[in-house]
Amino acid sequence: MWLLETKSNWYHDIAGHQTKVNTSMEKYTAKQYAEMAGGHTVSEEKKSLNLGFIGSELTESRMFRSKGRVEGTSNRDMADLAFMNLIALYILYNEYDFAPAAKGYAKKTMQSGNFNNFRIGGTDLYMALNSLASGTSTARDKDQMQQARINLPEVKIKNFLNQMRNGRPITGPQVFFMNLERGLDIQNSNYRSVRRLAQDWPRLNTMQKQLVITRMLQYFRTNALRSELYSFIRDIARSQGLEVRNAHNAEKPKMRGSDTLARAAAMAAAGAGGFVAGRALGKWAVGGD
Repeated sequence: MWLLETKSNWYHDIAGHQTKVNTSMEKYTAKQYAEMAGGHTVSEEKKSLNLGFIGSELTESRMFRSKGRVEGTSNRDMADLAFMNLIALYILYNEYDFAPAAKGYAKKTMQSGNFNNFRIGGTDLYMALNSLASGTSTARDKDQMQQARINLPEVKIKNFLNQMRNGRPITGPQVFFMNLERGLDIQNSNYRSVRRLAQDWPRLNTMQKQLVITRMLQYFRTNALRSELYSFIRDIARSQGLEVRNAHNAEKPKMRGSDTLARAAAMAAAGAGGFVAGRALGKWAVGGD
């Protein structure tokens, strides 16, 4: 997944980026200096590269640094986070440049085989699923009521992640995401509209992908800026030109046009066609965040 070319001093990451590696000031250990002084062959010392997403970023959740942070997050927010992260993961898995990242993330999330125990080394998604499965969020009245409405489809989620970690095609994504939406009691109409489009990601046209990615960027920037998957959705938007600039932020419900994306996405998902959806998208995109 990583390719180091010492001759050209460049390495390529899993997202296809190039980063310069500084090898001009090579340093030797005391052992190597001793070997050189004695006329022996210099042994190689193991050197570690900063592997970013595959390494340090996944050693613990970026959003939840402590169990207290998990317990202080409402069930509603946890359900939305799990929903949007699973959608993001499916999008990444269906993009050639990002599929390895999705596979690695699924593997990390399923490291323990279930979501039963709190793990400081778990991904953001694992933390959210563990919280929903065990009810570790604060026991406020609203949380208790919300928890009663959530029926986490654990078996289906594990099957989804296991297929991904093993590099297999995801079977029945439409059925999976519909069951996920119902199980997590997703109430936000924009999130439901994103689901209707994203579940058919390989078959979407550019305009439909713009609807999905722009809406997801708004979600992550407003609610989950530290999310491990946000940077990859951002990179897809940049590399493919999928973010609608100066669009109203649908996470701010009092803003004019905040529900237009839901209507546009619903029309696109229903096959209303590019012209109608395009007009709705154009109206939605007028103004600023």
